[in-house]
Amino acid sequence: MPVTSTATHTPSFPQQALSEMAETFFREGCVLIPNILAPDEVAALRAKTDEYALKPDPASKHTSFAGNAFVLRYCHEIDPLFQALTTRPDILAIAEAVLGANPQFNAMNVIRNGPGQAITRWHLDDVLEFPLPAEIPRFDARMRMPVFWMTIQVALSDIDQLEHGPTQYVPTSHYSGRKPSESLEFEGHGPQSVFCKAGDVYLTNHQTWHRGAPNLSERVRYLMQIQYAQRWADRRFRGVA
Repeated sequence: MPVTSTATHTPSFPQQALSEMAETFFREGCVLIPNILAPDEVAALRAKTDEYALKPDPASKHTSFAGNAFVLRYCHEIDPLFQALTTRPDILAIAEAVLGANPQFNAMNVIRNGPGQAITRWHLDDVLEFPLPAEIPRFDARMRMPVFWMTIQVALSDIDQLEHGPTQYVPTSHYSGRKPSESLEFEGHGPQSVFCKAGDVYLTNHQTWHRGAPNLSERVRYLMQIQYAQRWADRRFRGVA
C-alpha cells in the first residue's frame, strides 16, 4: 500500500509521536509526517520559487537543472522566507529524532517539475555507504542502520495521485547493502509511492532504493529538500575545524 497522508494539523510533537516516527523511519526507510506547513506558507514558498524559475540565471549557483527539472539551490542564502525554515522548531525536532541532539543544517533546495519532468532513475543518494558481499544477503533486521545525514522532504504541492509524480521507494531496501536491483524488489517488497498533500513532510532514508515518478499531470510539482547531518559528520566532511 502507498504511504498516504490522513492526519490533522499537528504544529508540535509529543515525544512519543517523535519516537514512533523515528522507529518507522529506521525500520521501513520512509515515514510521512502530515501538515507541517500551513497553506499560506506553502503558497509563499511556491511563489518565491517561481520568481527564480521564470528567469533562471545560468551563471548563478542558485539555479540549475537536474535532467529537465528546475532546481533552486542554496535557497536559505537568497531569501529569509527559505532561511527561516532551517531553524523552525518542528523541522528541527524531526531532524533531532533521527540524528540526535544539535543536528547541523547543511543544504536546501526546491525541485520544480513541470509536466513530463522528473528524476526517474532508481538510485541511492551519493554512494552505497554499507556494501555487503554477494554471500551475505542483507543486514540483520535487528540492527538500526546508521544515519549520519538526512533530507527532510517538504511537499509544496499536492502529490496525492500517481500522475503527480510521487517519490517512490522500496521499503527496507536500506538493509540490502546493495544498489537497486533490476527487479526493484527486496524480500517481497516492491516499489511504493509516497502520496502527500502540500505542507506535509516525509523522510526517505537516502540508502533506500528510490526515485521520483514522472509528472504525468498538467500541473507543476514542487518539492523542497532540507538537509541536516550529525554535527561531527557535517564538520568533518565540510572540512570545518
